[in-house]
Amino acid sequence: MGRGSGLSPGAAPLTPGERLADVVEFFGVQATDDELRWHLPISPNVANYLGVMHGGCALAAVAAAAETWSERPVASASAQFMSRVPLGGSAEITFDIGSAGKRMTQVLAQVADTADGSVLMRALLSLGGRRLGIDQAWAQPPDVPGPDEWPRRSVPANAVPSFSTDADIRFGPYSSGDRRILCWARLTGTLASTRQGLIALADTLATGMHLSLGRKWRGASLDNTVRIAGDADCEWVLLDIETDGFHNAVGHGVVRMFTPDGELLASGNQSFAVARVAGPVEGFRL
Repeated sequence: MGRGSGLSPGAAPLTPGERLADVVEFFGVQATDDELRWHLPISPNVANYLGVMHGGCALAAVAAAAETWSERPVASASAQFMSRVPLGGSAEITFDIGSAGKRMTQVLAQVADTADGSVLMRALLSLGGRRLGIDQAWAQPPDVPGPDEWPRRSVPANAVPSFSTDADIRFGPYSSGDRRILCWARLTGTLASTRQGLIALADTLATGMHLSLGRKWRGASLDNTVRIAGDADCEWVLLDIETDGFHNAVGHGVVRMFTPDGELLASGNQSFAVARVAGPVEGFRL
């Protein structure tokens, strides 16, 4: 794709340890005396523009905590969403280790509302891996202009300051009914290309499905799965979103995420339940 590393001029790549520390600080997940129990305040960095917990950010926070105590990188993370807690609330994360081998750890995580103990999310994570010299990727990125060529998506006037409003998301040209929606995404520094940044940004898939349908609608994510396919340290990430279809008001889609140089970083899929439908989409709204 010939767009360079994606790092700002003069920026030095961070070490894996520094990047994880930055991720933990950004999402605000907090350790307790028990390494398998963590606390997650619902700050703007883990909230959406409606002022409630952002599912992708919550899953990213869970992944950051799991990487910290296991000292292993996330290979895949899947979540099912049950409920949400508002901005200013908090959640408790509890891990249950299913298996811990020499190379891989399988973990079940539960995220519950601190106030009443209701379950907000359940997640399955695989952590670890090994270097055998066989790593490669077959997925190829689309040939698109760089992020400077596409406008930043607009924010509704009533949007709450949050991860959704702060993330720099730039959609390419599209028409209502297009299956494929493309966008560039950037977070603070090079956070977008961290494993947790990719997990959080994969939730943009729902917006792509929204644009493909060409209708304004409200609803909620049912599930989200992200599989890590590469390592990089770059400022911008390209999201290649495809909507597979809607059935019984439930939409399904996939996303692939690339570096500016075309390296595959992650793939994911998501299902979204539509609660109500309004008029046509106008502009690059959240």
